[in-house]
Amino acid sequence: MSNRKIAFIVNPVSGTQNKKKIVEKIKNSSCFNNDEIEIYYTKCAGDAFESAKQYAEKNFDIVVAVGGDGTVNEIARALIHANTALSLIPVGSGNGLARDLHIPLKIDDAINLLDKGKIINIDVCHFNSHPYLCTAGVGYDAAVSKAFAQSHTRGFLSYFIASLKVYMKIKPDTYKLTIDGTETTHEAFDVTFANAGQFGNNAYIAPLADLSDALIDVVVIRPFPWYKCIAISIRLFGKTLHKSKYVKIYKCKHAVIERSEAGCAHFDGESVNADKRMEIRIEPSALKVVVKP
Repeated sequence: MSNRKIAFIVNPVSGTQNKKKIVEKIKNSSCFNNDEIEIYYTKCAGDAFESAKQYAEKNFDIVVAVGGDGTVNEIARALIHANTALSLIPVGSGNGLARDLHIPLKIDDAINLLDKGKIINIDVCHFNSHPYLCTAGVGYDAAVSKAFAQSHTRGFLSYFIASLKVYMKIKPDTYKLTIDGTETTHEAFDVTFANAGQFGNNAYIAPLADLSDALIDVVVIRPFPWYKCIAISIRLFGKTLHKSKYVKIYKCKHAVIERSEAGCAHFDGESVNADKRMEIRIEPSALKVVVKP
């Protein structure tokens, strides 16, 4: 690739790595000799979205998200239906999208991908009015997302601690699911609507999901005995959760979920308060991304 316009949007306070060193690597890279490069540092919440939108309007070829998972998702939402492609220098704690797209987690390799990668289109899902890329849902994972958001630290250990605390007190709920017009009812520990295969950290909630298949994987985890926790966890990280007898997976283009009362939900790990009724739909090939050739 040559003669491109590339913007790097850097969130200086997100993620887990030193951004100054990353920016130095970008400036010193030989990948961009013939390119027009801009580096922008975000200043507040929502700034990544607005700046990415402006770069797309200026017909930049690529906008690179340099930050944690929240920064990546914010920038991606601004590029839906744009001719501008999203690229990642993943420095978050989970890096769900990067891992699912096999984007290198090493900084140098992620930078080099901008020179050697190819652009593909992936699907975008919508949880009510919220676009998301990887997963959304209710139940256990939504409660963990809320607890993790209230934590003062980031990283896998903090997420693991939040997961344990939530598990000790959460109760299953009854959900009515309408999957492409067909109604089913489930008592469930967790319900996830997956576009990508994993939450992050290689925790594969939907091992058969595909970001480009124009389908949502609806993963229903039924209540299971406490002594099955380790076995379920092994399946989660071993990409075999779909084989568990406590798991039911549907594939669809549109879903509605209803529960007994309003409460917390999440999309791409972002905790939100949601009504009793929620609607999920998929928008095929709505986002351009840079991936390995």
